[in-house]
Amino acid sequence: MNTAPTQISAYISEETKSQMESYVRRKGVTKAFLIENALQHFLQALRELPEDLVIPARLVLSETSLNYLAERLDHDEEPTLALKSLMAAH
Repeated sequence: MNTAPTQISAYISEETKSQMESYVRRKGVTKAFLIENALQHFLQALRELPEDLVIPARLVLSETSLNYLAERLDHDEEPTLALKSLMAAH
């Protein structure tokens, strides 16, 4: 099935843009090729992998969750037994 290409538009971070431009220079491919391949790989992963195995590239926190996390990071707490067990297994 050969369909006509469709143009899309998206806002990306400066860091992502820099990484993309570096990759296309090194590999000699176009941005369009890289984006098409990246989307195809991502969509295939979403179809084939269990949802709980797909790790998001970015974590979005509410202000409440961010404050809770910041507070927890400020304290020197002992890791839980569950965390110790998890880390020992790897």
